[in-house]
Amino acid sequence: MTALLLHQNASELPVLIGSGGFIAHENGTLEIGYSVLSDYQNKGYATEAVRAMLEWALLSLKKDYIIASTYPHLKASIRVLEKNGFHFKGKGPEEGTITYEFTPENKITDPDSKN
Repeated sequence: MTALLLHQNASELPVLIGSGGFIAHENGTLEIGYSVLSDYQNKGYATEAVRAMLEWALLSLKKDYIIASTYPHLKASIRVLEKNGFHFKGKGPEEGTITYEFTPENKITDPDSKN
């Protein structure tokens, strides 16, 4: 698990705004997860964090397939995944969840877009 820190300016301490990390499943699949505190949601921080975690997994872990699970009503979370190149896969592992998948061929949209 990694802390998501916001560095506002050099004279202030960073602020903890969320967390993120990976679960390595026995079958070799890597699953990404993340959470951002409500005061910092809808500002592009989750999109930026997921993008950085994906880049790390692709370069450092040499993983070419990553999944993420969420609930269908969490539209902002789904948008974060889609902006980072994840595509809908289907039913998730837990009741009521859905799964998205990422492969390096997937197109990543504009990182500066907050929508």
